[in-house]
Amino acid sequence: MIAKLTEDSQRDLLRGIDWFERISPGLGDRFESEFYKALNRIMDNPYLFPANHTGFRSCRLKRFTSVLYFRMDGDLIIIVGLFTSGEDETDLMVRR
Repeated sequence: MIAKLTEDSQRDLLRGIDWFERISPGLGDRFESEFYKALNRIMDNPYLFPANHTGFRSCRLKRFTSVLYFRMDGDLIIIVGLFTSGEDETDLMVRR
């Protein structure tokens, strides 16, 4: 399967990397690595992650309190957001 990151999800990722890097040097790199591990799990079998009432599917990063949200469009996986625990996820509903 092919995955595409939306502009919003790219900004989410860069914001997360920056945030964790400011907490501790090197932590941003580990966050980015965990993001791509989650993305690979999704690409291996996106249907392991059930769609919720919004139509989005979610995958938790294993070592961080972050959730990667995506939707399916045929064989294309569209990553729509990456949110860390405590972040306001209300704008997720306007993302496509």
